[in-house]
Amino acid sequence: MISTTVRGEILICQFPQAPALEGSTNGLTIARSPMACMDAAVTKKYAGILIYFAARKIKARDTLVELCSDLNNIPITCSTRKCVSLLCRNRDLLVKLKESGLEYVDVRLPTESADPWRMWERLNALASSLRIDAHLSRLCPFLRYKPISDQNEMITCAAYRNRMVLGGQRLRDVCQAEAYLQCEFYLNPRTTT
Repeated sequence: MISTTVRGEILICQFPQAPALEGSTNGLTIARSPMACMDAAVTKKYAGILIYFAARKIKARDTLVELCSDLNNIPITCSTRKCVSLLCRNRDLLVKLKESGLEYVDVRLPTESADPWRMWERLNALASSLRIDAHLSRLCPFLRYKPISDQNEMITCAAYRNRMVLGGQRLRDVCQAEAYLQCEFYLNPRTTT
C-alpha cells in the first residue's frame, strides 16, 4: 500500500445513502452532503475529490451535476482530479456530468464496497478507462429514459420510435455494451412515423 503522503489527501463526498468505507481513512476528509463537500473543498487544496453517489431518487442526480459543475468552476478545485462513483451507467446522467466538466466516472456493483484508496489508485493507473467518454462509447446513443416514479425510469429505444421498452439481457448485452454497433435498430433507425 502506498503511504498517505505519497498519495496526498483526498476529499470523499458521500451522498445521499453513503456506502460504508473500507480500508484506511488516514488522509481522507469525509463529507456526507454536497454542502459539506463544498465547504471542505474550499477550505484546503486536495490531491483528489471522490464522490460516491448512490441515490435512488432521480431528482438527486441534479444535485450531483450541480456539485460537479460548482467544483469545476471554483479556482481552488477546478484543476483537482475528480471522479464520481455510480451504481450504474445512465446515458443522460453521464452526458450531464460531462457537460458539467467532470472527466472521470467509476461504475461499481451495488454490492461492491467503497474503498477510496483503491478507487484513487485505479483512477491514477487506469485513467483512460474511467473517462466519461469511454463509458458513453459503450452506451447506445438511442437510449431514452422516462421517469415513471421518483425512483424508477422506463428505458426505451429511440431508434424504434420509443416503442420498444428495454430491459434485462437486451439492455445489458446490447444497448449498454459495444454490441449496440451491430444492433439492427441502431443500424437502421426508424425515428419518423
